[in-house]
Amino acid sequence: MAYRGDDGGQTLEAPTGEGDVRASFAANELELAVAGRSLHIQGKTVTLADAKQRRIAIKLAGHLVVARDVPREDIGIWLELPSPTGSAWRRVFGIEPVSLFDPNGLAALKRLDALAQRLRNALSHLAGDVTRAIEIGRGLDKVLLADHGDRYVIYARRLFRDRARFALAIYRDGRVVVPDGKELRQFRVTSRFGITVRGDYVRFADPHGTDLGRVAIPWIASEDRDEIARRLGQLVHAASPSDQV
Repeated sequence: MAYRGDDGGQTLEAPTGEGDVRASFAANELELAVAGRSLHIQGKTVTLADAKQRRIAIKLAGHLVVARDVPREDIGIWLELPSPTGSAWRRVFGIEPVSLFDPNGLAALKRLDALAQRLRNALSHLAGDVTRAIEIGRGLDKVLLADHGDRYVIYARRLFRDRARFALAIYRDGRVVVPDGKELRQFRVTSRFGITVRGDYVRFADPHGTDLGRVAIPWIASEDRDEIARRLGQLVHAASPSDQV
């Protein structure tokens, strides 16, 4: 298995908030290292090492995506962990950019952007049908938005859990799928104005303002929750630009 765009070996470096990150690409191998932490991918095995060089190896049983943070521009590596109760995602490696208040912040971000794009290209064969991945929030409280082209799927962490589980899916035609106990429930929104935020919840309403459903997305800031609702609304609006609530 060769990483896409492989040229027989390449190393890229970029400044980050923790020092330089180094990404090494080879025929069947990729290594990412920053601040004593590392991620190594060879074939279907992901090996993680922390700053104390404690290692853990994970066999890839699901997909792997490279996500960018909105609006902070972090890079996150997320692994899908299938289970009998449905797949979940775990953020296994993260990179924070140099602050844009730093005099060299913009130049550093440009180099980090190039490295992120190279990572995406190299690992795209592991992403399945996820065409783009976005993370919103901070640390373990990040929410993963997986863009499958025809739909967005949101994964969010629950209390005392280190994995983000299915929170909702929304299709371009306005169909929304949400958990309802152990089952899934569907309804349809017809406008971006039918998607709002109330407290910890993303709320969906019909043209008359009647609740269709709501999904709790805790552990993130209110502005991050607003960003999620905005993106969900954009997807529906792009397919049906008649903004009638």
